[in-house]
Amino acid sequence: MTSTRLGITFGLAAGVVMAMAPAARAQLACGDTVPKGQTVTLTADLGPCDGTSDDSAVIIEGTLDLGGHTVFCGDTSGDGVVPDGIYLRGSKAQVRNGTVRGCDDNVWVGGNGKHTIEGITSTEAVEDGVYVASTSPKNRFTGNTVVSNGDDGFECRGAKNKIEGNTANNNAEDGIDLPDALKNKVTGNTATGNLDDGIDVGGNKNKILANTSTANGQYGIVVADTKNKIIGNTSTGNIVADIVGECANKYKDNTFGNGSSCVK
Repeated sequence: MTSTRLGITFGLAAGVVMAMAPAARAQLACGDTVPKGQTVTLTADLGPCDGTSDDSAVIIEGTLDLGGHTVFCGDTSGDGVVPDGIYLRGSKAQVRNGTVRGCDDNVWVGGNGKHTIEGITSTEAVEDGVYVASTSPKNRFTGNTVVSNGDDGFECRGAKNKIEGNTANNNAEDGIDLPDALKNKVTGNTATGNLDDGIDVGGNKNKILANTSTANGQYGIVVADTKNKIIGNTSTGNIVADIVGECANKYKDNTFGNGSSCVK
């Protein structure tokens, strides 16, 4: 899990691991780390990666461009366990442009936050497509697709994150879940066909703006806490109700098919 092998030799003898340049095209091995200050672009798919539940397929402290390729996990040992996929730690790590498939949590966001995740398709995770730890604030998620994961598409427990312009469809639980999360901004996302709720807000002072939540198995939008702003959203055609929320929130300019009487 702590390996820093990058498969980059820059003309040195095979097996000697050096990372002398700020950017490189390389093929990682499962368990490798992209160090802070380095940018790596994959040249091929990576996997199947396996290990204990505490391991990760790739650890990112710098920047990983998947180059349109896939990082995927598989239970090659037969122990019934797969690792997490891409683990972002430290601060200001970045991952973009590719697919993560079949890991425990496909993208696990920790460390001190301020990470960027963009253009990632996260699918077939055992648990969450993207998981954000409560200790990891101010991350940005833009233009990602989280689909057909075993739990939530996004589970965001951190504060002051931006979840913008993503698609969360056909996940086994919620499309976007903010349990006990504070001051996050969820803008312009689409949540459709999730088996539980489209967007589930369990914390305070979050902004839920201009999202679309349709055809989910339970509720379109749930707002279980107070001091949140729910503005300009569309929630229609959900199985149980399109909106359910505490009255001590601000609701404005939304389009809801049905729901709580206090919601305007």
